[in-house]
Amino acid sequence: MAAIFYHLGAFFSRVLPRPIPQWIAWIIGQGNWWLRWHTRPIIVENLRIIHGGALSELRLRRRARRVVMNFAKAIQIFLEMPFLDWDEMRDRCDMSEFDAAVEALGPDKPFIIASGHIGPWELGGYYLAKKGFVVNTVALEHPSSEVTGFYSERRSLLGIHAYPTAGSFHLLKASLERGECVALLIDRAYGKVRKRFTLFGQETEFPLGHLVLALRCNVPVLTGAILFDGKERFRYVHGGTHWPGSSTEEFERLEDLQDRCLRDLERIIRENSDQWCHFRPLNRFESYDT
Repeated sequence: MAAIFYHLGAFFSRVLPRPIPQWIAWIIGQGNWWLRWHTRPIIVENLRIIHGGALSELRLRRRARRVVMNFAKAIQIFLEMPFLDWDEMRDRCDMSEFDAAVEALGPDKPFIIASGHIGPWELGGYYLAKKGFVVNTVALEHPSSEVTGFYSERRSLLGIHAYPTAGSFHLLKASLERGECVALLIDRAYGKVRKRFTLFGQETEFPLGHLVLALRCNVPVLTGAILFDGKERFRYVHGGTHWPGSSTEEFERLEDLQDRCLRDLERIIRENSDQWCHFRPLNRFESYDT
């Protein structure tokens, strides 16, 4: 049933003038803010933790509302992406920090992009594919298998190879060995390979796939996020380029690399907290799969 709404959204994004789907997304965002009353205090409390009490209750609530609205915008952009004019979209995206980071690696060097559910994250994969990179990722399972299939089909239309979580490691490793790139969201645990780390001082589980891939293939992890930058513009913020450490202990190298990645995400999220679409409590340890 849930997949029907995504298909309808994709249809409207294709046949209607752009302002109308944007207006529909605004209405849906507003509806979610008011109807999902149980989610509002979770977002507010997460923001309180992120900012360490620096924001008033009024500012926290306003920012929480923007989180929900930005999530609706991100979904709407994902739905319309296959129908976007690439030249127009390229002009609306400031990707200079990403281009500089990749250029510094040298030509045809494989790499891993580690980001989070912040801003219109799917737009990053779209940009990479349009720039000629072969992009590989993992299709995280939605509670509805139909929605999971819909997302995978949309990514395929964009030229992104999305693999099911089960068995994805060997496929991603092979893609890096071919000189391709891997893009993963690392702010939520998925799959069975995970470990507890801290984010904003709160302990929870995070995925290890990007770390093990980096160690096994000796490739760098580029942290960053693509963000809303005004009404119709977007920009990429680079966190850092991190190579696996030189310690002889693999587990030490893994922990060090994860710490560097998570500290980058902390900084990016704190500076753009109204764009981080995280709707589960930061202050309660939870293990979850999607």
